[in-house]
Amino acid sequence: MVEVIATDEFGEWYQDLDDIDAVSVTYTVGLLEQLGVNLKRPHSGTIRNSKYALRELCIQSKGRPLRVFYTFDPKRQAVLLVGGDKTGDGRFYDVFVPKAEQLWEVYLAEVADDPKRGSDHD
Repeated sequence: MVEVIATDEFGEWYQDLDDIDAVSVTYTVGLLEQLGVNLKRPHSGTIRNSKYALRELCIQSKGRPLRVFYTFDPKRQAVLLVGGDKTGDGRFYDVFVPKAEQLWEVYLAEVADDPKRGSDHD
């Protein structure tokens, strides 16, 4: 089992999901919790063109592709960075990869300032 933690940005996005989308996301996050780095396609993929080892959870909900960007911190916790709906958005990755990278940089800085924070950051 892998501990899964989330940024505030992910939490805000998740809170705005309807019940069906929330169940779909929760299911896939549960797979991440169970399988960790061994979670592969079709549920998880590697993000190319990222400065970091970013990954994405690939979620289908009501025929729409939802994505959650995540990576693993130095404690091997999965950190959910941000989520979004890429339906019909040809620039989805152009927008969300830099956003996820920025959130990751903030997270790492916070953990460096307070090493205990890595286990209770939400």
